[in-house]
Amino acid sequence: MKIAVIGDLHYPALKESYSFIERDRKRFYEVFLREFFSIPADLYVSIGDLTNFGTKDELADVYSIIEKHGKPFKHVLGNHDVYGMTRKEVLAITRQHRFHQVSTASVVLAFLDTAQEQNYADWGGTMDPLQQDWLSAVVKETDKRPLIVFGHHPIHGTIKNSTKDKRCIHPDIPMWDILSQKQGTGLYVNGHNHFNSIAARENWTFLQLAAVLDEQAVRLIEVSDSLLSIDYISFADLQLHEHAQAIGNAIDHFRLNPYPLGTAADVKYAIPLVDTEILTSVEK
Repeated sequence: MKIAVIGDLHYPALKESYSFIERDRKRFYEVFLREFFSIPADLYVSIGDLTNFGTKDELADVYSIIEKHGKPFKHVLGNHDVYGMTRKEVLAITRQHRFHQVSTASVVLAFLDTAQEQNYADWGGTMDPLQQDWLSAVVKETDKRPLIVFGHHPIHGTIKNSTKDKRCIHPDIPMWDILSQKQGTGLYVNGHNHFNSIAARENWTFLQLAAVLDEQAVRLIEVSDSLLSIDYISFADLQLHEHAQAIGNAIDHFRLNPYPLGTAADVKYAIPLVDTEILTSVEK
């Protein structure tokens, strides 16, 4: 199974004060999403903040581009996606689930909702008890199959900047207690912090993606019988980058990242899938 994933897209509405980026917006998002959906994959995922403020116009416009490609697409909610409207209103437009799982014989995918609805003062992550109980059940049900969890906010203390205020799911929420129940391999994929980063903790790997306006790139996650691999696909193009810079410098609620986004070790990774029955037998 192959899964193509993008970081925070921040598709913006055109305010009067920056209507001059109309051409940049049209060209950048149409080209970037065309390249994204041209990658051969079984599923395409946005890790949240697909929009810049979650307005009706933003959602309608970006989904009109996405739906032209006719590919299976999942959009986990980011905090920016539920600023302008309620979660219920956003989900009615996107026709996505708030949180859900996809199971196959070889892998289980879990899609979370970690966003606080219309909380402009706190852009950190959260998960209510209902979703915590659901995720705990999913973790236990996966048994030895690899589990890939997609959530906009990182788990506290796992990945670059995930210990900072408002940069993670709140540390009082027992996310690690839930994930640590996993037998075998787990991969948690997030955005939010606008940095590339990969880290490992016990049998879990944590993958964080930079924002698309900072870096025009995609991660391709592939699950085979023996390996879970993370590849990095760059759409390095001077004109596309110039459009991204024009948008990022103009819009509200977003700031281009002035720091290095990470190294080669933060974008590519390979995780051997060990048969836990064989491992247990060897250990005995």
